[in-house]
Formats: sequence, C-alpha cells, structure tokens
Amino acid sequence: MNFDQLKLGMKVEMVLSDEEESPKFVSQFEGTCSDGIYYVSAPIYEGKIYPIAIGTKLDMYFVEKENFYKFRAKVLDRSRKAAISLLKIEALDEIKKIQRRGFFRFECMIPINYKVVKSSKTNFNKDEGFKKTITRDLSGGGTCIKLTEKLNVGDIIECEMLLSDFDKVSFLGKIVRIIECEIDKGIYKYEAGVLFQKIDDKSREKVISYIFQEQRKLIKKG
Repeated sequence: MNFDQLKLGMKVEMVLSDEEESPKFVSQFEGTCSDGIYYVSAPIYEGKIYPIAIGTKLDMYFVEKENFYKFRAKVLDRSRKAAISLLKIEALDEIKKIQRRGFFRFECMIPINYKVVKSSKTNFNKDEGFKKTITRDLSGGGTCIKLTEKLNVGDIIECEMLLSDFDKVSFLGKIVRIIECEIDKGIYKYEAGVLFQKIDDKSREKVISYIFQEQRKLIKKG
C-alpha cells in the first residue's frame, strides 16, 4: 500500500500521537496538495469540530481490502473550503500494514436483526429466523447490540443492520463481550459487544460513512 492509492473520500481515523489517552477521531481524505502533503477533513468529536493545533502529530488509520493500515503525520495548516474545515498534513513515514485495532465508537440506536449461526463460514441466509433489536453503538470494527436474551461469548451471529430505509448491511459477527444491564433500563436485559467477522469492504465503508455523516448532522444541529 502506498500514498498514491489513497482515494478522495476515503474514511480515516486519527489519534493524537503524543497523548496516551487521546480520543479516536473520524475524518476523511480530501485530496493531495503535493508529494507527501495531503488534506483531510478536520476531525469531529462529540458533535463538534475538534481544535487540533498546527504542529500536532497524528497517527492515521484506515481500511483497504479488509486490511488495516497506519501512517504518522504532522499538521501543517488549517483551512476551510466549501464549508468544510480541513487539515493540511505531512506524512512523516510510510504506510504500514497493522493488526486489527479498536475503532472510534459512535453511540446510536439502529434497527438490527440477528440470529445465532454455527460458524463464521456460514453463508448469508436472508429473511429466515431473525430476531429484532437495536444497537447501542457502532464502529468500523463492530457494534454493541441490546438483547432480551442472554447469548454467550464466542457465539457467531448473522446480522442485518438497517442504516436507512434503503440501505441494509449484512455481516457475520462474533460476540466478544456480554454485559448484564440494570433492571430499570427497559426491556433489554443484556448488551453484547460484536466484532465483525465476515463483512465486505463495501459494507464496512457504508458503516464508516454512516458514522461520518451522522456526526456531520450533529455539528449542523449545534
């Protein structure tokens, strides 16, 4: 993977390199200025543009063809173009392939249908035996769903997530965490952390795009 393969609109995540407890920000690639110099959209955090100072070093993460990549960059300038706040960044090293890592998690309640299947090699079997629920949060690496029944860590579930009335994402996920909810929090007794096990690049990109668009809406609402 090299910098020439970065695409306009590609979703990226960034963290502040020199801060141990840096939040994870969502952003996107907005174009090339010159060799080694690029534009990305200014990151959004809790519904607002996060102020990143010139000179700040960033760790940039993105997904391409189901692989995870990283490079380090430095903020050279801040600007605005067509109502979009931008960061001008300089790449400080080469793009490296890395192991799967945690993604930025966006709190949202999205309708999702699920059912337990035998393994992650299962073929998708639409519209058969699904149970309905909602998400608690969503990221490019997985989701947290609310449950009325208790499932087990290690269970594989087939899911259909409804990002909109016309946009459905199907995936197989592995339950990596089960949390018992407080009794007074409604009909849902459990929350399950689900890691994407089988999801195509197009579907993952839809998920990350959805998160990005919803954060933009929060900014406009103020």
